[in-house]
Amino acid sequence: MLQKLKSRSDPIVAKFPWLPYVVPFGIFFAFTAVQNSLPVTVEWLYPAKTIVVGLSIVILLPWFPSLQRSHTVLSILVGLLVCVLWIATDDLYPHMMDSQEFDPTLVLAGPSLWLWIGFRLFGAVVVVAVMEEVFWRGFLLRWIIKQDFLNVSFGTFTWVSFAVTSVLFAVEHNRWFAGLLAGVIYNLWFYRTRSIYACIVAHGVTNLALGLYVLYSGDWSFW
Repeated sequence: MLQKLKSRSDPIVAKFPWLPYVVPFGIFFAFTAVQNSLPVTVEWLYPAKTIVVGLSIVILLPWFPSLQRSHTVLSILVGLLVCVLWIATDDLYPHMMDSQEFDPTLVLAGPSLWLWIGFRLFGAVVVVAVMEEVFWRGFLLRWIIKQDFLNVSFGTFTWVSFAVTSVLFAVEHNRWFAGLLAGVIYNLWFYRTRSIYACIVAHGVTNLALGLYVLYSGDWSFW
């Protein structure tokens, strides 16, 4: 009810209720699509993207679905499970061994390097986790069921919405099988908890654990 009242208080959001759910996601991928054309060196593209998408989240936060705390401890365990599966299935992508992923240690050092790493971790753990869960679980999973998605209760299950969002989540990631497993697990956790907050925590923990693994192993292809 609160979400609907907020939507009515803004004529644009009332007319296009999907905007708060889609805009941060769209900005993130617009950056990714045109990154080679932007007048920003590669080492600062991700921080720039993090700042812009993060600001869009802050602006649109009043129209987000409820982020009331729920199932925090179990969500942390779910996030760690996804991280383990992500790393354990890495042998399925031999082409990743030759990946030219950005290695910040080749162009940055000292405070600049740690500032970049800080942006990368914050972006993955907070900005990406919020942006993606609000889009995938908060919006698309429900919109596939009914275009009037605000009237679809959290946790409503259909095979079509479950399969489509899981597959699209896989396609979004280079490590597609790990992405598929993650999409399935996050979807199932959403059905179990009916909580966007719980999915954000799980997703954020996955990204944090994966980021720490990258820093420990030096395998930047995961980023």
